[in-house]
Amino acid sequence: MKIDLFEKTKKLISSAEIVRFIKFGIVGGSGTFVNMGFLWLFTEVVGWYYLVSAVFAIALAMINNFIWNDIWTWRGRGKPGKQAFFIRMIKFCLVASLAGYVGNLGVLWILTHFFHLHYMISNMFGIAVGTIINYFLNNIWTFKPYEESSVVN
Repeated sequence: MKIDLFEKTKKLISSAEIVRFIKFGIVGGSGTFVNMGFLWLFTEVVGWYYLVSAVFAIALAMINNFIWNDIWTWRGRGKPGKQAFFIRMIKFCLVASLAGYVGNLGVLWILTHFFHLHYMISNMFGIAVGTIINYFLNNIWTFKPYEESSVVN
């Protein structure tokens, strides 16, 4: 029993899903820099209210993350072609909106407004909240494996 559990755990850790999740995390890290950079820029330099800044910063991070995830994390998982690319982008943005705008913005507002944390610190917690659900929804829906044999002509 112990050997079986050990072997299953070993197989899971060495699986392609773990590598994909690590890639997703790296892309997410770049998106975090995009998000945080534009949040700071729009709030501190442009002078926007932090929640307005966050809406635009999240949108820019979403676009960044979709492009890199499509090119690298889930390379070859989607149907080829421009139309399929834009459908994946719409799906990705829907998932990221749920995780980003509901999770990130909600946590940002709650921690800043009620707990008086600095908005940049609150934003980091908000980003963390959406990461796991964002990965799993995108893995099973947005970047669902494409099988040519399943296409009916």
